[in-house]
Amino acid sequence: MKLLKVLIVLALLFPFNLHAEVLLNQCNESDIKGSFNLIIYSNSFINDPETFIILDRGDQIKIIPYAPNFKYRVIENLNEKEALKITNEILKDNSFVSFIKCSEISFKGKNAGYELKPIYFPWVFGLLEPVETVYKKEGDSILIFIRLNPNVERQLYFGGDTERDN
Repeated sequence: MKLLKVLIVLALLFPFNLHAEVLLNQCNESDIKGSFNLIIYSNSFINDPETFIILDRGDQIKIIPYAPNFKYRVIENLNEKEALKITNEILKDNSFVSFIKCSEISFKGKNAGYELKPIYFPWVFGLLEPVETVYKKEGDSILIFIRLNPNVERQLYFGGDTERDN
């Protein structure tokens, strides 16, 4: 019985499909070349901390947010210059955003696209990166699971840090 419990814990801690991992590698905007489908996630209000952008190469591997259609929109067939112009217009706000973090999304060594997230000044939300993303390969797609950091969510939607306020 004890061995069974240990095996269950190990199964939960270690994914079964280690060979099918989607990797994020740091990059620079100058690395971005080609044609993309631009995915704008959230952008519901000014300085929405859930807002980030995906540049999908539009090849055989499609990048899709695991979210309802109203949470994101797609602009198809943009070159890197147009895509980066829109990205900077949406994400770069000098009063809140320190810089834009670029991460290459790759699967089995092949570049599938880029993730671009605003990195906020620490005094804005209490942390630099309020939105958390996890990527998972499923069929011919890479799904993006998105979550707003619970502390930031509490600040925005429940009037502050409930642990501090009690």
